[in-house]
Amino acid sequence: MKIVHLVCTFPPYQGGMGNSVKEMVERLALADPSADITIVCPDYGPQEVALLSDLYLVRYSHSWLRFGNAAIIKGLEKIWQSADIVHLHYPFYGTDALAWHLKKKYPHTKLVIHYHMDSRAGGWKGWIFKIWQKLFLKRLLTQAEAITCASLDYWRHSSAGRINGLDDKLFIVPFTVDTNLFQPRPKDQELLKGYGLKSGVPIILMVGGLDRAHYFKGVPVLLSALAKVKTTAGADYCQGIIVGEGNLRDKYYKMAQTLGLAQDIVFIGKVEQNKLPAIYNLADLFVLPSINSCEAFGLVLLEAMASGLPCLASNLPGVRQVIDPPHNGLLIEPNNVDDLADKIHQLLADDLTLKRMAQASRQRAIEYFSSSAPSSLVKIYHKIMEQQ
Repeated sequence: MKIVHLVCTFPPYQGGMGNSVKEMVERLALADPSADITIVCPDYGPQEVALLSDLYLVRYSHSWLRFGNAAIIKGLEKIWQSADIVHLHYPFYGTDALAWHLKKKYPHTKLVIHYHMDSRAGGWKGWIFKIWQKLFLKRLLTQAEAITCASLDYWRHSSAGRINGLDDKLFIVPFTVDTNLFQPRPKDQELLKGYGLKSGVPIILMVGGLDRAHYFKGVPVLLSALAKVKTTAGADYCQGIIVGEGNLRDKYYKMAQTLGLAQDIVFIGKVEQNKLPAIYNLADLFVLPSINSCEAFGLVLLEAMASGLPCLASNLPGVRQVIDPPHNGLLIEPNNVDDLADKIHQLLADDLTLKRMAQASRQRAIEYFSSSAPSSLVKIYHKIMEQQ
């Protein structure tokens, strides 16, 4: 079975969609070693190095009309013709319209669409997203033999979930995490010292893209909340690490300085996946303060839970089903600085609750989200291949 995954981002580009697809295809390849898997994504430039794998091929393709993560993949028609299944990861503006056209032209190739998230933005971008979705979303999803989504909760609250007639071909495929790679370990004191962090002061961690495409991650909310905690509880009550890179990093760093957090927050930039577990192990509490439903799941929550971290996460569809409040964390109101500050203060003041939540996080990651579980995509693919 020849399977092509189309995705707008893929490692080494840092982003949740690409990382989730990487994990998805690795599990698929292990579950069905006979599958011929190719990942097709835009070429991000000469600085990017192709990811080598014995399990699948990554094809970084040149694109037409490139704008942010929107692109039209060159040569896709030839790839499409030879595939048994094309698995499109939505949103992928530009290529989604081409996929709609190619599915009409070559109906023998089965189409699966993974609906990752709604697209939202302010101003003229928001209007473009709305017009584009109105033109293509229903047509594209109707064409597909199967639709996958990581969370039923998210699907029901999404733009796609409001389209009639799709539920019969919907399959819920939660993201997973490598619980052997991400697991509780002692803090690396040399690493702590290398980042200029204080020993014995609790660390709050956030991991996410710091570019405009990830504006919804809520970094300003976290910074403002930490400034409030510092004012009410004292300078050494907590400190923070923010992992991620992007064109908004300098803006966030200047905001941290303005709020008086220059000595309390460390922006450590992009961290390679194999070095990321050690960063999680430095932390005492993980925060995902996303502000809207562009955040559909939060793969970083799984990494944090597997690492044995209590979690604070925004009360958003999809996200709220990943953690299990109040057992391994708490939900926070999106874009609410006071609520986040209060809950950071509440958890850090209670060592027994933090330890209990840490254990519950690890257990939940193993029980519900471990990548060692067999991939359900194999059954989905075989089912649609049997359809006439």
